[in-house]
This record gives sequence, C-alpha cells and structure tokens, in this order.
Amino acid sequence: MVNSPFNPDDVLVCTPHGVRAASDANSTLAGGFREVLKAINGKRPVKELQSLLPQLPAAKIAIWLDDARRMDLVKVTGVAEPAPLPGAAFEYGAYIEKDEETAALARDIAKWAKLKPQSAVRARNGDLNKTVQMATLQSGTALESLANSGVFTTASMEGLEAEAEPMFPPIATTPPAGALAVPPAGAVAAQPAAPVKKSALIAEEDVPDLGTLAGLLGAAGYAVRAAGTRKQFIDEMNLPVPPDVIFLKLESTILDTFKTLDKIRQHPQLGKIPVIVSGAAPSREDIAKSIMLGASGWIVRPYIREKVSAALHGALSAGT
Repeated sequence: MVNSPFNPDDVLVCTPHGVRAASDANSTLAGGFREVLKAINGKRPVKELQSLLPQLPAAKIAIWLDDARRMDLVKVTGVAEPAPLPGAAFEYGAYIEKDEETAALARDIAKWAKLKPQSAVRARNGDLNKTVQMATLQSGTALESLANSGVFTTASMEGLEAEAEPMFPPIATTPPAGALAVPPAGAVAAQPAAPVKKSALIAEEDVPDLGTLAGLLGAAGYAVRAAGTRKQFIDEMNLPVPPDVIFLKLESTILDTFKTLDKIRQHPQLGKIPVIVSGAAPSREDIAKSIMLGASGWIVRPYIREKVSAALHGALSAGT
C-alpha cells in the first residue's frame, strides 16, 4: 500500500474510540475513513484492505490509516498468519416459527417449548418436559441473581464458579527489594512470549452501548469485533478465527437473539463459544428461553466493569 504508516503484514485492531467512530453515523469523519475503520477487525492484515475496499484509492486508505494512528483509533495487534484456514460457514438461514400460535408461545414458555421446540433443545436433551422444567426453575434463580447483582451465568448453577478470577488487570504495585532476578554478566535475559489476545464479538446497533461495552472489554484485554448489522455479524462468524466470546442483545433490531443463539449452538465448529445475552429489563420467560437454547450468561444493562468481569468469568468457566 502506498506510503502506509504500517507494514503490509501488520494486523490492526480498532481501539474503543475507533469502534465508536466507525459505528457513529453522525461522525465528522469521511465516509471512506469510516469504511476503512469498519474493515479493521483484529484479524485482517493491512495489505488486504485495498482488495477489500476497491472503491477507495490506495493513497486515501494510506492517509486515513495514518490519521487513525495519530488519532488513537487503531493499533497494531500482531502480524498476519501465513495461511489462514477456511471460515466456519456460518449461515443465518430462515426461521421456522411463523403461525397463528406464535404470540401465545411468546407469552407461555411451556407451550412455546412443547409446540415449537428448538432443534438445539432437542439435541441437548431428548426429554423436553424435563428440559422445560429445569429451564423454568433456573430462570427463577437467574431472575433473583439479576435483581441482586445484574449478572447471571450457567456456571453458577453448575457449581463451577469457585473463586472468580479478575478479568481486568490489577493495579500495578512496586515489587519488594530483591524480587527481580538479575541475570549473570553477559547473559541475555529471556523475553516472555507475547500472550495470545482473546477476541469478543459484540452484536450491537446502539452506539453508546457499543462504546461502553467495547471500552470495558478492551480494558479486560480483549480485541473487540463489532457488528452493527446482520451481515457484519455473519461475516465475523465466518472469519478463519472465530471469537472467544459473543455478546447478543435481547432487544436487538439486527438479529433475532433466540434464533441466533439456536443457530450458534447447532453449529459443529461454533457451538461451544460462550454467548452472553444482555437486556434492559429481561422477563423470566426471556431468561428461560435463553437458558433452554444454551446462553452462557446474562447481563442487565447498563454495562459496568463488575458486571462484565463476572459475566466473562462465569461464561468462560461454564462452556456449553
């Protein structure tokens, strides 16, 4: 790329400021600048941006990348892998719930489960009545937990949360005297291997909520992958390296949350990814449905550090 401030094999990721700038339709940034930011996802090398955005001149992409670097909208997260594997072939597909009883099913979790059982539920437990009973019982506990702390994870039901590990970096302290080992004269100190950064995919069309959650996840050490449309979500799910955790929103206008959760849990490659659902005021019915379909955790918005940390720990502990 012409006069790019980055190496061709550099992999960039948007900072929380960059995520907000890319998603804000009222941003003062040029439309092409925002397209470049949207194409940066923490997995794609700089050299692929031109082929991905053929409508934009290479010189302009280079200028915008330089501006993004100076404005702290992007940063280098690594170098491209030489031969990425094919994507997971995730498809959204058509949904089956379309008849006169749909409204009644939405109000009655038992009838909904019995008359229109999701294939993911049947796959996990052949006894549908038992599945409904367990989900209903857990939803009561979950609702109480959400009322008290704003967080619920299936790990808490399985006894997996023995001692929560902090997801956010601790405040640095000065080590005591003599704590640092001094290598012998002439020896070369070994350099620790750079940790592999986990990524979090957020399906969110609301810019303020996206910015808040992206900032908290960034502080927890995650590379943020944002999807503001259904197509962007499907594209992210089909990248060679899937996300380590997914955040869905109950009130989303871009995705059917229950359908998406069901599709993920049925997928042979993506079915084990922890999925955390958020809601402003979730009902017990919402929670029971999401538990039946395999949600790993719940957060009641607004997002705060303690809720996100607890949800991450619980969801990553539970698996599916």
